[in-house]
Amino acid sequence: MPPNRDKRIDAINRALLEIAEGNFRHLAPVSDKFDDIDAIASGVNMLSEELRDTVISRNYLNSILQGIVDMLIIFDKHLRIKQVNQKVCELLAQPESYFINQPLDILFDGRKAKFITNLKDSLRKKKQIYNLEASFKMSGSGRLPVTISLSRLRDNRESIGYVLIAKDLQHIQLTSNALRQKNDELKTLVYRVSHDLKGPLASMQGLLQVIEQTETDLPTLQYYLTLIKQSADKLNSTLMGLLEIGITDRTKLNMQSFDVTLCILDVIDSLANYPNREKVNITLENDSPVIFKSSEKLFRSILQNLVENSIKYHRYINNAPYVKVITKPRRGGIEITVRDNGEGMSKTVLDRAFDMFYRGSSTSSGSGLGLFIVKSNIEKLGGEMKIKSKVDYGTEIKIYLPSLDKF
Repeated sequence: MPPNRDKRIDAINRALLEIAEGNFRHLAPVSDKFDDIDAIASGVNMLSEELRDTVISRNYLNSILQGIVDMLIIFDKHLRIKQVNQKVCELLAQPESYFINQPLDILFDGRKAKFITNLKDSLRKKKQIYNLEASFKMSGSGRLPVTISLSRLRDNRESIGYVLIAKDLQHIQLTSNALRQKNDELKTLVYRVSHDLKGPLASMQGLLQVIEQTETDLPTLQYYLTLIKQSADKLNSTLMGLLEIGITDRTKLNMQSFDVTLCILDVIDSLANYPNREKVNITLENDSPVIFKSSEKLFRSILQNLVENSIKYHRYINNAPYVKVITKPRRGGIEITVRDNGEGMSKTVLDRAFDMFYRGSSTSSGSGLGLFIVKSNIEKLGGEMKIKSKVDYGTEIKIYLPSLDKF
């Protein structure tokens, strides 16, 4: 810088460069002298403030561009790519530099020459193209099915480029399938709930009507009350199962550290009065005490349903029915095996064992929700499950649950 040059001139030059870059918040300093240089600085600052109120800055536009959830590509008037948002790089597995200054053709593979020609012709004839199905070329040999919408960018009346928005059809299809599956499950739930609740209620109402309309002795009354209690228990079992299914949002689960051994022993003790519990020997085998972080409520539900099933379906002709619960640490979590020598399941039953409301036989007294709840809770906790079963030999269910320390 020349020795006598005023530093305020450099500050004004700097402010003008910032304005040219779209930064209208950088102001030139004004001194107390308020001479000719300060007057120029004030004029530049006034210009900057006026532009700030009337012009959207480049940084602001870039932040909007990167925040758009669909793929967005901006072209110049020759259909060369000038800018892409992060979604384009993410889905097509290429860095931003791969696209910049490349022609429209780079988005499609070489076999799409006719499609590209027709696309360009359509764009010349129309102002906009909506929801045209196509496929983008991905890194390697993959393709991404998309719908594309193209429209012209204008500055006043002059066309200065094009903007393309592409929607990931694969993601839309997956979301649609998931929604369809949830709707199907909801329809099944409504139908089966109405069926499973209506039966016990109708039975109770009928028995109460009989008691009201007839004179009954004490033994007969006690028999009717036993039948009413059975219907009430079945109704309660279904309702409790439905309440457990209702815990669907993992973010609302209460995660805490707890002792796995103490929790399992408590579950076993809670089943002391379960029908036929005294006939089944239940043991717990573990390598060492495990302090585990997860939802203790869902963990208890998983274990209780599995142990209940093993007690309920033990083999009456077996002189030594047993249930073994085995735990051991495994890859940042815990592996739990519940093994019994009960009735077991055929392949046909096994294939549907975890379906909602499925009962393995017409004589089953359960709600058909137990194993569905087990599977649902394991999925909510990010776990995995394997099952083996054979008729008259028993069942083994092996579960892995991660410790949710970072949840």
